[in-house]
Amino acid sequence: MNGILHEILRERLGDCDYEVWLSSNWADWVLIEATGRRESIPPCFMERLPLQHPKVEQESEGVMLVFLPYNNNVCVAIRVFKSWQLSAEDVVTLSSLLYPYYTEAVASKHERALNEIMNSIRDVTQLLDLNELLGRILVSALSVIPYECIGVLWRYDPAIDALTVKARAGEMGEGMLRMKLKPGEGIIGNTFKRGTPKLYNSFSTVEDDFGNMTSDNKHHLNSAYDFQNIGSIISVPIKVEGQPDCVLIVYQKGKVPIFTESDVRLLQSFADQVSIAITNAKLYENLSKQNATLIKRDEIHSSLMRLSLQNKGAVSIVNELTRVIGVPMTFVDFIDNEWIPKRGKVMHGWNMEKLLTLYESLHHPDYLTCIEGDDNPSYQYLYPIASANQCLGYLIIQMNTRLEPLQLIALEQGSSILALELMRKQSLAEFYFKKTQQYFNDLRLSQDSEDYWQKSGEIGIGPSTSIVVGLLEFAERVNPSTLSALSVQLVAYLREKMPTGTLPIAFGNERRITVLLMLNESYKPGKLEQQFSALLPEWESRNHVKLLGGLSSVRSGVDAINTGYQEADKALAYQKTRGEQGTIRYTDIGVNRLFIRQPAEDLNAFMAEVFEPLKPAKGQTGGLEETLMTYMACGGSAVQAAAALHIHINTLYQRIRKIEEILGMSLSNQEHLLHLQLACYLRQTYRSS
Repeated sequence: MNGILHEILRERLGDCDYEVWLSSNWADWVLIEATGRRESIPPCFMERLPLQHPKVEQESEGVMLVFLPYNNNVCVAIRVFKSWQLSAEDVVTLSSLLYPYYTEAVASKHERALNEIMNSIRDVTQLLDLNELLGRILVSALSVIPYECIGVLWRYDPAIDALTVKARAGEMGEGMLRMKLKPGEGIIGNTFKRGTPKLYNSFSTVEDDFGNMTSDNKHHLNSAYDFQNIGSIISVPIKVEGQPDCVLIVYQKGKVPIFTESDVRLLQSFADQVSIAITNAKLYENLSKQNATLIKRDEIHSSLMRLSLQNKGAVSIVNELTRVIGVPMTFVDFIDNEWIPKRGKVMHGWNMEKLLTLYESLHHPDYLTCIEGDDNPSYQYLYPIASANQCLGYLIIQMNTRLEPLQLIALEQGSSILALELMRKQSLAEFYFKKTQQYFNDLRLSQDSEDYWQKSGEIGIGPSTSIVVGLLEFAERVNPSTLSALSVQLVAYLREKMPTGTLPIAFGNERRITVLLMLNESYKPGKLEQQFSALLPEWESRNHVKLLGGLSSVRSGVDAINTGYQEADKALAYQKTRGEQGTIRYTDIGVNRLFIRQPAEDLNAFMAEVFEPLKPAKGQTGGLEETLMTYMACGGSAVQAAAALHIHINTLYQRIRKIEEILGMSLSNQEHLLHLQLACYLRQTYRSS
């Protein structure tokens, strides 16, 4: 690049000396390249800063000075020791030629900042004394920023519900030590309450957050420092365990605002890292207590995991968890649709639908919900058992005091192990589904009657047994990742609600649930199917999903399952075509079974052949479409059709003859009549669906 710059200047000016200077703060300049042996002073100008556009000055006779500002407060200046009338093109050329100096400066700045951050983090993470750590954090933070700054570290004290100064660096006076800022008060309080960093580089942005400070705090602040000498401010929260704990505020000295959003991100990155050190220091302050807690936690984990490895089941894990916590709890199992103990459902006033709604309102990591009693000091804790954003169950605890830290640890440990147990139960259920599906397919496709009766007899189906096959399918909008859990929960729900012995087969496969209903003589026709269909809306509402379903007709005999499956499949296809929620029986489809899976294009073309020719020409009103539809709806009764259309019967006959003439059909011809009746039926059906 030096050679190119030299050649350009030589081409424009001939042989001449020049210097290239660089500044990152509009005050300190560094000579980075020079030709000749002239002794020069750094550039200086009295323009309003920061400079927004290139500036060309004649510094002295025969000396030109060009200032080229870039992003991140970087300015490159070139001094040419020769008179030069620069054009706009010359300035653009110089800006391009000197751009690598800018990139090198920015890269160097970022490398320095990264090294400072790494060194600072290494220093602060070695400290375990909290007071010493807070002071070191402030010093380290200021070393990360390459400008002359003053810093203050504030920390929230829950005992007084206010933030106080924990460390200062720079010329900040002691008046600030007397300040107590409430969350939401001043720059510090607003940063703490907001939980996000903010850059203040103008009086208006400062005034937005400064104006609500109390007069006492304003007095103490103004006595601590003359803020007229501050160019810009960065205020950054330091979070511990996801919650704001400290606020780091850095004041940049000078009249020119230099801080940029990149400096904000730099300090926030530093703050995110030191939050770990603060957490460690807080843990160290209570080392003996925490050490005992950790040992106890390991004991809890080991005892619960041992039960899990021994396949003792979720109930044993809950019983052990109850013993450890020392408070009775209710376990809600969404996989098997169970409450343990069963009285917990009534005692706590919750149901699965409400619990699922509660879970959906939570945000990680705020999984624990605490509900405080209105009249007496009682607390209800609800902790979800979840995996992959899928709620598998809930633990509910009712107690008169708040949960102790050790109890909370036990609850967290227990919930994670319960999640593993429920996931294993779900995996076993999925394996059972596959085996059941294979068994069902063997029954359905069996061609050997002896083999069929042998297999079907295992589930109580005999030659005279009446069965109904049902197919349910989740709507397309249901998240595929939740289908497996939803299938297991739906099958468990149906098995619980359906009468004993009526649901010998039920399994899920991808989006579809297959069931086999077995009727006995005590059921009235259609009663069991109605009972099955009536169960679905409650489960859909609870889980916020939509189901489509089809049921076969009642069948018996060696081909009952295969034929029933085909009928249920057609009924389901009909529901999907209509897009209607709920189930429909194959026998209720009626004549529509002829059109199942019939392409919509074919049906539309069939209707168009009849109704398109009957549409009135432009400017005419014949009413032939309406006449044909009404006539067919009245069963071919001219009197009823004329009355329904409010026309004279002779007018109706004239329209009928006109329709026959246009279509080339005769209503006295049975084939033509059926053609027109079917077109009218399809049109009415399509409109209604």
